[in-house]
Amino acid sequence: MPIKRLAISCLFAFAVFLSSFGGTLRAAGPGFAAMAGEPGAVEAGFRLPPRSALVPYPSREEALAGGTSSYVIPLEEWQRDSVPEGVRYTARFKVRYAWDNRAVLLRVEDVPSSFGIEVNGEAAGYSQAGMGRTEFDITDFIRQDYNTVSVIVCEAPAARRIGEGRGRDAESWRGRAWVLSQPSVRIHDLFAETSVDGGYGYVALDIVMQSILLNPKEYTVCYELLDPKGEVVAMSQKDIVTGMLSRDTVRFTVRIPDPLVWNHETPNLYTLLVRSRNEGRFVENAAVRVGFRTPGTSDGVFLIDGLPVGLYAVRYAMGGDEGAAATELARFKAEGYNCIVADGTPQPDCFYALCDSLGLYVCDAADINTSREPAQRSSAPYMARITVGGNPSNAPEWKDAYIDRIHRMYYASHLHPSVVMYAPAHDSRNGYCLYESYVELKRLAPGVPVFYDGAGGEWNSDMDAAALFRHPDAVRPAGRLSVTMERDGLDEVVVANNMELTSARGTYRVVLKSGVKSLWTASGEFRLMGGGALHIPVPVPEGVRRGSVQVEVHLLKDISSQGAGQGGKVSDMYDVLKMKFPL
Repeated sequence: MPIKRLAISCLFAFAVFLSSFGGTLRAAGPGFAAMAGEPGAVEAGFRLPPRSALVPYPSREEALAGGTSSYVIPLEEWQRDSVPEGVRYTARFKVRYAWDNRAVLLRVEDVPSSFGIEVNGEAAGYSQAGMGRTEFDITDFIRQDYNTVSVIVCEAPAARRIGEGRGRDAESWRGRAWVLSQPSVRIHDLFAETSVDGGYGYVALDIVMQSILLNPKEYTVCYELLDPKGEVVAMSQKDIVTGMLSRDTVRFTVRIPDPLVWNHETPNLYTLLVRSRNEGRFVENAAVRVGFRTPGTSDGVFLIDGLPVGLYAVRYAMGGDEGAAATELARFKAEGYNCIVADGTPQPDCFYALCDSLGLYVCDAADINTSREPAQRSSAPYMARITVGGNPSNAPEWKDAYIDRIHRMYYASHLHPSVVMYAPAHDSRNGYCLYESYVELKRLAPGVPVFYDGAGGEWNSDMDAAALFRHPDAVRPAGRLSVTMERDGLDEVVVANNMELTSARGTYRVVLKSGVKSLWTASGEFRLMGGGALHIPVPVPEGVRRGSVQVEVHLLKDISSQGAGQGGKVSDMYDVLKMKFPL
């Protein structure tokens, strides 16, 4: 028996052994144990630690274009049958010849329960957490030509007690799974922390390379940063020598002048392309969208790039239809909402991409919800043993399960600029596990706010619900300048910037007319910070009857905007304004 398969068999046996202590083992499937009554993030087999949602492509052009990659095979046409554990889903796929001597991974999404994996009839992994994205290394189980993958969804595991997905049954899985291939030295993960400071945009870029070889290899790791128009504004490369079965982090510091900032008013997106090269040939290419912004809080007030922002949030959980989600999110934006609090289960990647492009802040939420837990059931032996205060959130036995779901949330969405805060749980009271979850989130993303509406004023939430959930009735219209004529003893034109974060600049011309005759004119340039206004006095000559004159205001085509205090231009952001006012 191969060493890896011997190891997995031992892990499965150990899981069965553990289940004999307090908890009833529902059924041990042919290669995994579905455990009930035991807390914790029980895993077996080759479930990989969470990582970012990267899609590998064979070429630069394909990575930039997105879409289907030849390194990815979607699993479709699932056959479903009942098994003692719950429901087994089985699909077939054919290994491509070009995948020879490469790693083969299985990516599974949005399983409503704990689940096991079988490849070609052999147990290949188990995960207590299902919702979100889970990956397995199935290289050792793959054979040339056709292969079968089975996902065995458990009906009633322990982990369902703390997850949002536990209200669904095993038959509700939508069959979201892919097989993907990566080279033996692969781009394993990517971290890109953006910030804005002193008129410059920065990216702290870490590219994690993983080798499964027993011998060293020389590789070149490259990146390109493309602006919203697709022009390369920064690039660099480094040579590395990978070690035996190693994982190496290649670090770059990217600095560009006058960045186009990302916020709810100007959702400017750059493209970050990472590439690996061996023996003069590019082996892997992956691209992600990034935005320059620095989220934070001060005394419970949400900040972007150090400036306070009023949040108008709505809870939302995306269904299966991307088109319907795009329509709903655009409607929220039009109604004045600027923040989405993920409600329920982890969201698909397209949800975050939509919020990136629309300029909607996202508070991402972990798959933790104990709202169906009874308040007090100390008479039940299992409850008395695993809870303190009547809820798993305060039971140390559940800490690993909570932290596991925190990691899954973070890695699923941290590259998206729209994700500016995290919620460790929803409707789950408070206690030890959520204190530890807060600490772990601050370790993963030190400056990013954490919001938990169940904190009850305790220290493990940086903001109150009142700071988020406000109705946008009083929101100023975003993205437009307004021009008014005011008379309070003095006639004047007022040009106001209705935005919060984005400064506006351009050229104005004001003309006082009597019919077609110009009596007075003034012109100049302006720059208005968010919420600022320009007052232009209009002198009315003596002897001129007010009812016979009018003021004409032109805001010319060279109007542009900037992220407040940053220096990044966004040309043609506003419509040309031409307005007339009678005197």
